[in-house]
Amino acid sequence: MIRRLVLMLVLALLAIPYMGSASAVETGAAGKLEQALSKLTKSGGFSCQFRQVVYFAEGGEQHYTGKLAIKRPGRFLWQYSTPYEQLYISSGDLIWHYEADLMQAERMRSLDMVDPVAMKLLDGRVGIKDIKLLATEKLRFGGVSYRIQIGQGPELLLAFSVADDLRWLESEDMLGNRNRMILSSVNREIPSEASFQFVPPQGVEVIDVSGYESNQQPEVIKVQ
Repeated sequence: MIRRLVLMLVLALLAIPYMGSASAVETGAAGKLEQALSKLTKSGGFSCQFRQVVYFAEGGEQHYTGKLAIKRPGRFLWQYSTPYEQLYISSGDLIWHYEADLMQAERMRSLDMVDPVAMKLLDGRVGIKDIKLLATEKLRFGGVSYRIQIGQGPELLLAFSVADDLRWLESEDMLGNRNRMILSSVNREIPSEASFQFVPPQGVEVIDVSGYESNQQPEVIKVQ
């Protein structure tokens, strides 16, 4: 569940600087959201710290912290530091998922096996007409939240400050679990290419699913 939610939110950050139909809300709100997203994306990338809270439908919460880096097109680093180390990283071609505690790295070339909508976002197949602004709400700290939908995919909630800075993102899965990402210490300097390179450490087991269909057995490689 966590991997699907992470990729959906990361790839939303990579590919939502456009607005589509705003039939459910006033056109002015759509324009304000487009302006806020433009500020977020115009530099081509950013980095920040994040705090993630998953609210489970049956009760209880799970908290995570870490750092995020984005560089368009298609590059991202999503690194968890607590409660355990975990890394999602892409140089725009291969996507890696590395878990240090398990000494295991998964290598993918396509995100179709994880989230078909996310794959469409990543390679630019989502157009203006596919993104809908569903509703807006003023927040207590003075900002505004926007509920959007990409195609027929799940809804996303984006919250911006008065200065049009992205404060948090939230999604909800089919079971009713809510996943909120709160961003802080945002650095708008574009991260270097080296930030998105990954080499599996010695002794790590690499599960290569980059060239396999979902019904095939992936290749397992031990890094010497």
